[in-house]
Amino acid sequence: MWAVLGASLGMLTWARLPTMAQQTVWAEDGGIFLRDVLRHGHLQSIFLPYDGYLHIIPRTLVSLAHAVVPVQGYAVAISFLSCLAVAVIGLASFHLSRSVVEPLPARLMIAAIPVLLPVGPKEVLGNAANLHWYLLWLMPWLLLHRPKSRAAGTVQFLAVLAVAASEIITGMFLPLALWAVVRRRNFSAPAGLVLGLGLQIVTTLVSPRISDDVNYHPVDAMSVLLGFGLLPIGSTWQADSRVLASTIIAHGAWALFIPCLLVLVLLVYTLIVGSRWLKVAAVGAVGASIVCWATSVLVSSRIMFSYSQYTEADWANGFGYMRYAAAPAMFLLLLLPLAVGAALEKNHLNRRASFAVAGMFVAFLLVSFFPASTARQAGPSWAAGVADARAACEADAPPASASVPVAPAGWKFAQVEIACRELTSP
Repeated sequence: MWAVLGASLGMLTWARLPTMAQQTVWAEDGGIFLRDVLRHGHLQSIFLPYDGYLHIIPRTLVSLAHAVVPVQGYAVAISFLSCLAVAVIGLASFHLSRSVVEPLPARLMIAAIPVLLPVGPKEVLGNAANLHWYLLWLMPWLLLHRPKSRAAGTVQFLAVLAVAASEIITGMFLPLALWAVVRRRNFSAPAGLVLGLGLQIVTTLVSPRISDDVNYHPVDAMSVLLGFGLLPIGSTWQADSRVLASTIIAHGAWALFIPCLLVLVLLVYTLIVGSRWLKVAAVGAVGASIVCWATSVLVSSRIMFSYSQYTEADWANGFGYMRYAAAPAMFLLLLLPLAVGAALEKNHLNRRASFAVAGMFVAFLLVSFFPASTARQAGPSWAAGVADARAACEADAPPASASVPVAPAGWKFAQVEIACRELTSP
């Protein structure tokens, strides 16, 4: 049953992407991960560092996609596998969150968050390169769950290890891991996190991230704060960044008043009426959102994050949602299921009403099911690129290899070099 449900959710998630986005290879999925599979083979490429870090789960999906389909079908395969992974994360959230919030309606809302995240299709959904944002969402649920058997503990350890070895920012959950050890006597998940982070630290010491001094631009504190209201909060309220930018031009920061107020109301309500665990979860969700956003922005430090210095022309032409909003937005959306759980505990909602709230929450997310725009809607088509490369390999004087373009076009690794023997093999 779980497998069928996961496949169904995977198809639902994949359907959010425009056809061209499904057929386009995005960034590291081609220029780094697939390139390394072609050069080093399936197993060895999984453990190669990139940009100072390990990317175990994304690289594993890329290797699987390359192994199961012909090269011309790689874009569709990696797109679907990445969406299937998000669906699995949604189901895992539903199961694991029971240790925090018991009511079924609240857990159904939690499961819907990664699958229906409004900003998801813009850049992070349907590619392995950005799967780490969804893994950040999964990590606290893994740490909070108490396994009921040694076998379950082993699975939990391996899952946490794989997630930590795919995203170094999971280190922000070390306090939660310590709590799991002290209060729940759960050692498997914290051990996986510590080992995974240890592998990440060794990797970044041996193969450090190369700083991009050319594009470096310091980001002031006001821009970080304003950006938090714009992207993690604003993207859940208005999925089209162009509409939000137009509203800001017309009304200034007041355009963010209602969504920011709703976040505050949900947090305060849960802190007032919720149980101790729900209060801790609410504070933790907001804290995780803030830390994730601030860390990502300050580490990247690009001029596009200097929102406090935007002119009207910048808002009209330079503002847009980015991948950095994904994980912080999911943690903020968690406040509503937690508030529903608190309301049920205090009989402020009955069970039927809570299902109605859950339905309205899903309906709210479904408004942006089909994205206004995506980063891959202009292609290029991977299959068409493979066809062109294959034609070059079948010329009278064929080269040893031919290149296939990936998105985005201006990226430094926007071409994948593929050996002609692979392109022309049956």
